[in-house]
This record gives sequence, C-alpha cells and structure tokens, in this order.
Amino acid sequence: MRALLLYARSRQIPASFAVAALCCLLVHLAAPIADARWSALAITTAVSAFAIGLTGQDADLDATSAWPWPVYRMAHVAAIIAVTTALVSFISPLSFVLRGSVGLAGLAALGAALFGGYLAWALPFAWFSVTFFADSWLLAPTGSVMAALSAVAFGVTGTTAYVLFRSPLKQ
Repeated sequence: MRALLLYARSRQIPASFAVAALCCLLVHLAAPIADARWSALAITTAVSAFAIGLTGQDADLDATSAWPWPVYRMAHVAAIIAVTTALVSFISPLSFVLRGSVGLAGLAALGAALFGGYLAWALPFAWFSVTFFADSWLLAPTGSVMAALSAVAFGVTGTTAYVLFRSPLKQ
C-alpha cells in the first residue's frame, strides 16, 4: 500500500483529481442542458488534468527503478479512464462518457510516450479542438459502432505505446 501512495504522490494524482473535479463541476454549471460538446469538453479537461502524471519528475530515476513499470503504467491509464468516467457520467450517458474516456486516455498515453508527461495533455486537447471543425468519434451518437471502434483503437494503441516505450524526451 505504501508503494501506491508514493506512486500517487510522485505522479501528482491528488492535485490532478482536484483539478479534474473542479473542471467537470464548472462545465456542468456552465452547461445546464446535456450537449455532446460540453460533455466532450468535460472528458477532455479531466483526461488532460490526469495526463500530466503519466511520467515522473525524473526520467532517469524511473528508468533505473526495480518497479514493474508496465503494470503500473497500464493501471494508471485504466485509473484515468475509470475516474474520468465516474466524474463525467453525471453529465452525459455512460456509454458516451466511457467511449470518450477510453479514446482520449489512449491519446494522452500516446502523448506521454512520444513527448513526455508534461505534454501528454496536448493530443487529447488537439483532438477535441479538431472535432469542432470536422466530426469525429468523440461527438458521434451513443450507438455508433464505428465511433466505439475508433475510440478503442486509440485507447489500445496509446496504452500499448505508453506501456512498452519510454518517452525519448527528458522532462
């Protein structure tokens, strides 16, 4: 249990949770009616808040650690999906929120693998920004099979890259 507490503190999870909860509350207060764009904004802000903790403060220290990093990394992405879904599910239907959480968490994990944790938020935010100009899986109706498959593809690809590869950039 001590290892999990140390991991959570080193990845800034308590602060990220506070920011994600505050952002979701503000989006909920700003959007009194259920709209897919506002729900997608809440999902994006929550995932982006948690994305910063996908890498530690010292990449060299993480590289020399004896901890089973693939297990911790997989669990971290799964926790981002679970907590984001729990925070946003009161705004929108659960299937919409879960699909968005899986896809955007995968993009954040891919961003962490490519650019490091400090820029891991950039890919989910960029994808959210693109959806205002072109439709994508993020704003598709709840029953869309292609949107679900796209989100799962992003989730699996990003998580696999994050679990298997260390970021080439140092923080």
